[in-house]
Amino acid sequence: MYKKLFNIMVLMISVLIINLLTGRITDYIIHYKIDLNPFKFTAIAMFALVFILVPAYRYMGSRIEVLVAKVLVKGSNSFGKILGLFISFAVIFSILFAIYLHQWFHINLLTEIKNKLF
Repeated sequence: MYKKLFNIMVLMISVLIINLLTGRITDYIIHYKIDLNPFKFTAIAMFALVFILVPAYRYMGSRIEVLVAKVLVKGSNSFGKILGLFISFAVIFSILFAIYLHQWFHINLLTEIKNKLF
């Protein structure tokens, strides 16, 4: 039970982190528009993204999984096996939630929480 839950949490967090990092690369390439026909630019950008993101994903994927696994194991060691896993997952997921919320909707989570509480 613990091992399956642990693997699912590592996978979820790794995918979210890698998506954030590759999204930054994609945004950089797309916003670097040159004076080309939009059809040509789209084709060139798509090929560039594939040639950049595939090696980047391979490189980052295993390293991020190891990092996330270490953080989750430390949480498990600190607070007990299952409770620590959930606490460390909740902390990492909350941080990623705040980053995605700001990136997609330009909403600062801490400011929104302060406004709701006070």
